Amino acid sequence: MSQCVVSAFRRTIRCVLALAICASAAVAQDRGGRGPAPPPAPHNLQVLPKDTSQQDVVAVMQQFTRALGVGCTYCHVEQTAPLLSVEEQQAAQAAAAANPQQGGGRGRGRGRGGPQMDYAADDRRTKRTARFMLSMTNDINARLDAAIHPPASSGQARAVVHVQCMTCHRGVTNPQQLSDLLRQTMLSKGEGAAVAQYRELRQQYLNTDAYDFRDSVLLDLGRESLAIHKPDDAVAWLQLNVEFFQQSAPSYVELAKAHVAKRDVDSAIADLTKALAIDPANAEAARQLRALRK
Repeated sequence: MSQCVVSAFRRTIRCVLALAICASAAVAQDRGGRGPAPPPAPHNLQVLPKDTSQQDVVAVMQQFTRALGVGCTYCHVEQTAPLLSVEEQQAAQAAAAANPQQGGGRGRGRGRGGPQMDYAADDRRTKRTARFMLSMTNDINARLDAAIHPPASSGQARAVVHVQCMTCHRGVTNPQQLSDLLRQTMLSKGEGAAVAQYRELRQQYLNTDAYDFRDSVLLDLGRESLAIHKPDDAVAWLQLNVEFFQQSAPSYVELAKAHVAKRDVDSAIADLTKALAIDPANAEAARQLRALRK
């Protein structure tokens, strides 16, 4: 294609765009100054009903972002602005300088509040996964309604409970339980990495519903490690627990068992002494301490 043809094609496109802008302005005026026309209906809806309004789709998307603690770009791709020739760039800069109130300096591909998104595209795996999760949630709720909730005609009060994204995700993308995450890290990377992970997650999510940071989590991991004859792992879990829960007598009792397994009797006696100082009526601590002092 010759340069003349290309230039003519670009001029034609610019004219069409100018006419479209003028037409949009005319439509807005015809609507009595009430602003631009409503946004187009959503496209490529596969789980939500095809006639779902944009407002309702946005509401569902906002539920996703809150439940997973993410933004739009977690599932959607940002539109790529077409490349401009030098002449087009100069013309755009001139237009922006002449009409700053129109926001011409924001750049192509950008709009109010940030990047323009291609919401219909299915490029990201996370979006395809979200469709599956939404279908699964709908299926679970349908089963709950059919099997648990009494029909309205029965006259019984309907205490409707529905599963939502937040039910499992609690503000994080990976809805695993804290104990599962820590166990996997301990097995794959060792106790140092697992302890560091716990500290990091605790600092970031302690005052949220993302993870269970009660003393029972690390206590159970310590007991589990003892049961499978891994006293070093048990010591790591239980020492971490008593660091944050200094009044947890059961943690000191289990820590004593781990020290005994490591043949560290002096540390075990110290652990049991602390347990009894916290809970003088702890029969297990008293029994173990008597046995060690014989």
